[in-house]
Amino acid sequence: MIDARVKFAAAVGILLLFTAACDMKAEKQATVSPPVQNLTATLEDEIHDLPNGEIKWSTYWRLCWDNYAGATEYELQPLTSEGASDKLRRQSERCFRLEVAAGQNPRTEGLRDRELQLAMRSSQLAYRVRAVLAGGKFSEWSKPLSVARPADNERP
Repeated sequence: MIDARVKFAAAVGILLLFTAACDMKAEKQATVSPPVQNLTATLEDEIHDLPNGEIKWSTYWRLCWDNYAGATEYELQPLTSEGASDKLRRQSERCFRLEVAAGQNPRTEGLRDRELQLAMRSSQLAYRVRAVLAGGKFSEWSKPLSVARPADNERP
């Protein structure tokens, strides 16, 4: 029963994220085609042993994309069900890493509640990427990719 509710919540959240992305205001900066392409997302787990048979664990969502010719940097924009954030993250690297689940519990319980945390995050948050070019220009935005979901080569 909980699995069906988690899947439903994730589906509703993703629909809201993409709706918000489509309703964003037009960019005033000069943009060039094409958008940043070939976004790939993976999940990476880190587990650390603690005393008394406990573990502390974290799951990271890693988003990467192809090099964009002429890019000096990249901007990432978080998207939520409430819309697109005005706070952009600017970086020179072509990958972005975000903690999406974490816990501390007995080792025998594995990564307890990891799947539930991932489902909740994937329904709440997505990112899109664009290239920063010389002369105050930007590439078009990539398609948004939901956080906490691994994806292979999202192509426009």
